[in-house]
Amino acid sequence: MAVTMVIGNDPKISASLLAPGYSIAAVIANEFTEATGDLYLQSLIELGLVLFLLTFILNGMARILIVATETKGMAQE
Repeated sequence: MAVTMVIGNDPKISASLLAPGYSIAAVIANEFTEATGDLYLQSLIELGLVLFLLTFILNGMARILIVATETKGMAQE
């Protein structure tokens, strides 16, 4: 919740990177208790799955980068 407040907790899309925003985690945290309908709850769970997949993709890319730099470092020695 602290990160949500620091980011700005503003659901509007802005052109500036420094403007207040709303992350996927903030949407889930703020609106999960208000999810009354099935579609509303399912869409929040879907956002959680999107965030989960994004995490896996970014971690995979980081692992590939680490392996590539390690093999490049071994070749130079």
